[in-house]
Amino acid sequence: MKHLFSLALLFTLLLSLTAEAQMRGYPYAPRLRSMRLGVAGGVGVLGGDLTKESKHYHFRPIGFAEAAYITHRNIAVGLYGGGGKMRSTQYALESNTDFYEAGLLFELRAPLLRGSLFPILQARGGLLSINSTLRDGVSLQDPSPGVHFAYGAGVGLEVISWRKLGIRALFGVTYSSTDEWDIIERGSDNDGYSWALLSLHYYFQFRR
Repeated sequence: MKHLFSLALLFTLLLSLTAEAQMRGYPYAPRLRSMRLGVAGGVGVLGGDLTKESKHYHFRPIGFAEAAYITHRNIAVGLYGGGGKMRSTQYALESNTDFYEAGLLFELRAPLLRGSLFPILQARGGLLSINSTLRDGVSLQDPSPGVHFAYGAGVGLEVISWRKLGIRALFGVTYSSTDEWDIIERGSDNDGYSWALLSLHYYFQFRR
C-alpha cells in the first residue's frame, strides 16, 4: 500500500509538470494550478440499523465547503468540511444524529465541450464526529459525542463558465468506521449515509 501511494503521488507530480501543453484546445476550462473554493448544500439519508427498508428513510439537510488545487486538467486535490443532521425511525425507535466531517479529497476530471463540462469522480476520506440520541418509546439515550474515520466517493457533473464559475451536482455515499449512528451496535456492518449535493465553485489564481 505504501509503494502504491508513492507511485500515485509521483504520477500526479509528473502530470502537473506537463499540464500546460496538454490544456491547449480547452479554452473554457479553468486555468491550471488554480485554486477552487466552493460551497455545497443538499440532502443526506442515513443507512444504519434502523434504515434497512426504504419506508424508514428520512432525508435531512447537509452542507459542505471545499478548497481544492487544480494540478492537471484531469486531477484536483484539496480539503473539505461540513456536516448536518440525520434521522431514522423504526416502530417505537427514533434516532437523531448531528454530525461534522472534515478531510481530504482527490478528484478525477474529464474535460468535455472544450472544457465547459466536466464529468467528475471524487474520493473523500477524513474524520467524523457524531452526536446521536435514541428514543425508545418514552426513554431517551444520549451518549457523549465520538470521533471516527469516514471514507466515501461520489460522481457527478460540473458546468463551467468564463473559466471562473462552476456549478456541479454530485451523488455519493460515505461510510464510517462506527456502528453508532443510531446507537445500536450490532457489529455486523458499519453505518454510513448517502448524499446528493448541488454546489457553486469559484476558480482563481494567485498573483505570481
